[in-house]
Amino acid sequence: MGLRILGAVVAVALAAFAAARYRKNELRRGEMLVIALVTGALGIAAVAPDTLDPLLEALGFERGQERRIIGLLVISNLFTLGLLFRGFTRDDRLSTELGSLVDYVALKRLEEDGFARSAGSCAVVIPAYNEAENLPSVLVDLPSEVAGMPVRPIVVADGCTDATEQTARRLGADVIRRDLRRGSGAAVRLGYEAALRSGAAIVVTLDADGQHDPREIGRLIAPLVAQEADMVQGSRVLGSFEVESRVRKHGVTLFARLLTTLGRTKITDPSTGYRAMTAGALRRLDLKQDQFYVSEVILDAARKGLRVVEVPISLRRRAGGVTKKPAPLRYAWGFSKAVVRTWLR
Repeated sequence: MGLRILGAVVAVALAAFAAARYRKNELRRGEMLVIALVTGALGIAAVAPDTLDPLLEALGFERGQERRIIGLLVISNLFTLGLLFRGFTRDDRLSTELGSLVDYVALKRLEEDGFARSAGSCAVVIPAYNEAENLPSVLVDLPSEVAGMPVRPIVVADGCTDATEQTARRLGADVIRRDLRRGSGAAVRLGYEAALRSGAAIVVTLDADGQHDPREIGRLIAPLVAQEADMVQGSRVLGSFEVESRVRKHGVTLFARLLTTLGRTKITDPSTGYRAMTAGALRRLDLKQDQFYVSEVILDAARKGLRVVEVPISLRRRAGGVTKKPAPLRYAWGFSKAVVRTWLR
């Protein structure tokens, strides 16, 4: 009896909640119908539980109070999961639409600032979030020319609240100012779009925190210039790096093996942001991840049959400031989700 009363209370509460949301136009009719079905089933189970026995028996649940309750719980959970996934889909769609609008405004602003074409150049995309302290050392060490190509730095100020934008402009970089922070993956995508519009022949990405040595760019683009690869990954494992923690070190090894298996391409460093690719290779990629985008780049390149190689690089500690990366376990969880989503897609 106690469970029947509880079910009736839950049904009334759910109905009141749904009615209030529907009046505010926060629920669609389809969602309202699903909630009505769940509420009605709970109400029937509370008032006349035997009425649901034919349905439960058809689903394999035998007669009996405990079995009836289990059956109702299974069905209600399925409806709840359906609503949950529908909500995720709507949120993802709204986030994508809003992000596209913000990116459009940012690129439009870039054009109005006089962003000119530079055919045959080497564009260097640098995603940055509040890196005014570290950008000078990165941009000053960036060579003005590599393999006979002019180097064009493009800094993507991703919702910055410090002087990142002003610092980058003062040092001669093109700056894409995005008012809404969306993450490094979304920032890199925006920078890639600008690089392709500029007519760049090769596009390089590196971090704005000073961990990557800009003077090693020649090492990354050499296989591209020699037409031995379509994309080149920098690898701290093949080169040198300062270990931040044992957890991160073991994480790099674990995810390297995972991406090597899934992408069927030998990868030793799965999370480096230092890479170079030809404009033709970049146009073939289908990138969607706003965060933890590196795994997506690697897997999509492998899926498209691009030639991917690694070269040794040196990875340093941050030049200054506080890291923007999440804690190791959160990073591992986010990276894992990005791998699964990309692989399933």
